[in-house]
Amino acid sequence: MTEAPDPSPSAGERTRALIRTVAPWLLAAGLIVWISGRVSWSAAWDAAQEAALVPFAIAMCVAGVYWFLLDSLGYSMLFTRFNAPVSWAEARSVRALTYLVTPINWNLGTAAVVLHLRQSKGIPAAQSTGSMMLYGMVDGLVIVSLLVVGLVFITGDHGMGDALPGAIIFFTAQFGFLALVVTDRPKWRWLERIRGSQLMQSYRRSNFRDLALLFGLRTAYFSGFVGLFAFGTSAFGVDLPLPFTAMSLPLVLGSAMFTPAGVGGQQAVMLALYAPYGSEPAILAFAVAYPVALTVVRMLIGLAYLGDLRAFRDARRAAAAEVAAESV
Repeated sequence: MTEAPDPSPSAGERTRALIRTVAPWLLAAGLIVWISGRVSWSAAWDAAQEAALVPFAIAMCVAGVYWFLLDSLGYSMLFTRFNAPVSWAEARSVRALTYLVTPINWNLGTAAVVLHLRQSKGIPAAQSTGSMMLYGMVDGLVIVSLLVVGLVFITGDHGMGDALPGAIIFFTAQFGFLALVVTDRPKWRWLERIRGSQLMQSYRRSNFRDLALLFGLRTAYFSGFVGLFAFGTSAFGVDLPLPFTAMSLPLVLGSAMFTPAGVGGQQAVMLALYAPYGSEPAILAFAVAYPVALTVVRMLIGLAYLGDLRAFRDARRAAAAEVAAESV
């Protein structure tokens, strides 16, 4: 009789898990130390007190609701097209509830969506994850498009001219991958295995209309960030040109993924990029106020939908009971 394998993680696995957990916090701490050596926090506090905080707060509330509605509409379109019918009302509930966990860990929001679809719709996790991957690919294309538009319309040397070749490489890689996955040629064995995986089913079923609709919706979504950043920084006395705001968006938004809730990352990136357009204390004041205000708005939206969590649980129990009754 053979012994069952030990399910407990090995020492190496535990070490890697610890590194993945601790590394973002260490990075955040290091960036905060760097920021503290560059800008006085008391000066940033004084700059915040001089800012037009009421218009900024109103703009953040409007933008938060705008992003919530568009994001949930995108979820509804995405999953209805590729997985199972999801109404906009249900998508709003799901997206709102993810706002309660994303401040802790960005990936928890995606995992919560995948779990809901598996438990409520019976969608395999790999298929819904594949849909989220397609959604993320469109996001990447939109953000890089904004960067390119900014580079085209901005004048002068702003230190980001070298970003254009990288944007072209990114576009080429994304479209090349999409073409290889959605078509049937070349028929390489390893490529056929990728095409047949559940992760790629949403890619395989997508067409030009699907991608165009998602691209348009996500362009409207991310354009809201351009407008909010342009208005928000001006409320703190930082005058960002609109093309530069669009051009810097990939770095500003992307930096939030590497530290918990973007702490340290977004502030460091904004200080580095926005320094020519305003005082560093004012930039730091905005860089702190923006994620705090966004988190508060999203938490309020999530709390408004908290009652739906019980409804989701009841619906899952009813579905499980129905399946069990049919199997008898």
